[in-house]
Amino acid sequence: MKVFSQLLICFLLSGSLLAQENTFKRRYVNHTEFGGLFGRVKSSYGYQQNAVESKASITAQIYNGLQLNKSLSAGVTAGMDWYKTALVNPLAAGMRYDLFKGKSARLFGTLDAGYGFTWFHQDTDGYKTKGGWMLNPGVGVKYGKPGGNAFTIVFSYKRQELHVDKPLWYDQQVRFEERIYNRLALRLGMYL
Repeated sequence: MKVFSQLLICFLLSGSLLAQENTFKRRYVNHTEFGGLFGRVKSSYGYQQNAVESKASITAQIYNGLQLNKSLSAGVTAGMDWYKTALVNPLAAGMRYDLFKGKSARLFGTLDAGYGFTWFHQDTDGYKTKGGWMLNPGVGVKYGKPGGNAFTIVFSYKRQELHVDKPLWYDQQVRFEERIYNRLALRLGMYL
């Protein structure tokens, strides 16, 4: 009986030690990215016709969050998008989710949704650029050891809205422009 009780205690202790090795610990994560925005912009000029043009822009963003489980992290994303006629600072709630896990490469999804501010944008005299809603879902690949630092390549869709008040001409009562940037983003980054 004494030997049985000792074996039972050893078995329970070894099980609890193994359980401690497999437990998940929450940790801080950072995802810093730089890249390009490629696509079309649709501009609506008050009473005039819409104009659509192809454009390329530069983007940079940083995501800081908390790893909630082995696959999901949630946090805040801040960035800068240098469009031809506007400098936009998106601030958003963000998520990163590992879709498929491999030894060195893992497929993951991203989602950022928030508002693009124009804090650092300088307007020409008489113009006033205001921010708008932003949505940025995407998919990417992490190259690196699981649970460690990784190099990332992310392909995403970015929608950014802006409103520009313009100076009035001699016979106008209202003059403004609504911009909707629809872009495909390709970003390279580090996931820490």
